[in-house]
Formats: sequence, C-alpha cells, structure tokens
Amino acid sequence: MGSNDKGDGSDQQKVIARSLAYLALYASGKSKETLLSRANFLSGLGLSAKELAEVLGTSVDSLGVLRRRAKGRKGGKRGKRE
Repeated sequence: MGSNDKGDGSDQQKVIARSLAYLALYASGKSKETLLSRANFLSGLGLSAKELAEVLGTSVDSLGVLRRRAKGRKGGKRGKRE
C-alpha cells in the first residue's frame, strides 16, 4: 500500500463495480444501443449519475441534457395552444 492509501478498499470496490457494470452492459447486448438506452440500463442496476458518466465516458451534465431532450420529444406539441 502507498502512503496515500486509506486501507479501506474503497478504490478497489469502485474498480470492481465499474468492471461489473461494463460486463453487464456487454452481456446484455446493449453495448451497441444509444447512449440514453445504455444509461437507463445501467441506472436500473443502481449506478449513480456520476458513476454512469464515468462508465459511459461522458459527463453528468450531458446525460441530463440527453434525458431532458428525450423527455421533451415524448410530450407532443408544447408551448402553443390551438
């Protein structure tokens, strides 16, 4: 152990958790799907927004924007009344 290690194994647990998330993503066949689909799948496994961003190679903010845009498309017309 280095001088900066706490000895509690939290870094090792993070590495293991990320590895399992990658394995679950590829084993499910969702690795070729859209970023939003992959994020939703991993979110269902209990990963936090920060962990999702790290696993998917993006930022928490970009995932939020992606989700808001997808949610906006589902609602149909917005803003104007007829």
